[in-house]
Amino acid sequence: MKRVVIALLVSVLLVSAAHAQQSHPAMDVAEMVKNSVVSIDANRVVYGATTASFSGDMASYTRLSRDYLSGFIYTENGYIITDSRSIENATILTVWLNDGTEVEAEFVGIDEEYGIGVIKVDTDEPLVPVKFVQGTYDHFEDIYPYDQGDPVVAIGYSGGLGGTVTFGVISAIRNLRNRNQILLPNVIQSDVAINAGNEGCALFNERGEVIALHDRAAPGMQNTTFFTPIWLVERVANELIKIYETESEEDVWHPWLGIKPYAGSMGVLSRGIRTVSDDLKMYMNIPDQYWDVGVLLDNIWLESPAREYGLLDQDMLLDVTVMDADFTVKHEYQLLTNISDLEILVTTAERDETFIFGVLRNFKYMKVEVVVGQHPGAFSFISGSNISFEDSSEYF
Repeated sequence: MKRVVIALLVSVLLVSAAHAQQSHPAMDVAEMVKNSVVSIDANRVVYGATTASFSGDMASYTRLSRDYLSGFIYTENGYIITDSRSIENATILTVWLNDGTEVEAEFVGIDEEYGIGVIKVDTDEPLVPVKFVQGTYDHFEDIYPYDQGDPVVAIGYSGGLGGTVTFGVISAIRNLRNRNQILLPNVIQSDVAINAGNEGCALFNERGEVIALHDRAAPGMQNTTFFTPIWLVERVANELIKIYETESEEDVWHPWLGIKPYAGSMGVLSRGIRTVSDDLKMYMNIPDQYWDVGVLLDNIWLESPAREYGLLDQDMLLDVTVMDADFTVKHEYQLLTNISDLEILVTTAERDETFIFGVLRNFKYMKVEVVVGQHPGAFSFISGSNISFEDSSEYF
C-alpha cells in the first residue's frame, strides 16, 4: 500500500513539474518571437593618442570599439527598431539573426529625444516581423492594452550573449519623464532583468506582442527598468522610415507650445522653487470657481506657437479644449488642475491640433487659440541682463 501511495505522489509531482514547465509564459513567448528578435554589433573606429613610456613621445593609435545592442524586426523587408544610442556613428552595423546569419545593416535614422533608432538589412528571404499589441489608450482614464501585474518577457543581447530571455511583471504604469526629460504617458515600469546590451530590446506580453521598447534603468535601483509605450515607438519609426525613403528634410514630430509654468520653476531672486500661493491668487483676483485650478505662465519662448498665437507671460491658463486637425473635438473641455495634465496633452498632440485656452489676463477671462507646433530642439540662451539662463528643455 505504501508503495502505491508513494508511486502516486511521485506521479503527481512529476506531472505538476512538467505542467509548470510547459505553461511558463516565458517559454511560449521565446518560441513565438525567436525569429523576430536580433542582436546588433555597432562597431566604430576610435582614434587617439598616447605617450610612449620609453621615450615620452606622443604616438597615435587606432582601435575598433564595439557596442552591443538589441533590436526587433519591424517589417518583412528588413527594417529593424532599436535604441538610438551608438548606431549613428557606427562604422559597421552587424545584425545577427536567430539562425546565426550575419548581415550588415544600413543606418536609417534616429530620434535622440525619444531614444528610438531604425536600421535596415537586405536578405534573400522575407523576415518575420513582430506583432504590436492592439488596443485603446486613454491617458486620462487609465485605459491601455496591458495592466499592472501582467507577465512580461524581454529578449536581448545581454552582455553580448544573444537571445537572452528574462521574465518579470509590469510593476506600474506611469506618466514619467524619459531619459531625455520628455514627459510621456503609459510608460511601463517592470522588474524584468535588464543588462548592458539590452538597449533596444522589446518588452513582450504573454501573447508574444510587443508592448514597449527599453528606455532606461532606474539609477541606483535593482530590477527597475522603464519602457517607452509601443504606440509612440511605432509612430516615430514610421516617420524615420518615411524620411529615409523620401530623402526629405523633415524632422520627427515633437509637439510643443513653448510655455514654461511658474509653479515648479526656479526663482532667480528667491533662489527657490516657485509656487502659486493663495496670496498670489488673491492678487490676481482668481474667480472662486477657478480657485483650485489653473497654470500660471512664467515665460513664453520667443519664437513659439504660444507667442505667435497670443499667449503672454503671466497669463493664467484655467481650462482647455483640444481640437484635431479637422477642428473636431479631440479632448473635451476640462479644467487645468495640474501642470502635468497639460504637458501630457501637449506631448501627445498630433500635427495641426488646436488648444483653446480659457485665460485669465489682467483680471479678465478670455479665450486664446494656439495651434501646436514643432519643437525647435535643444536650445539655450542668456536672457535679460545676463541674469536668466533659458533652456528650451524647460518649456513644453
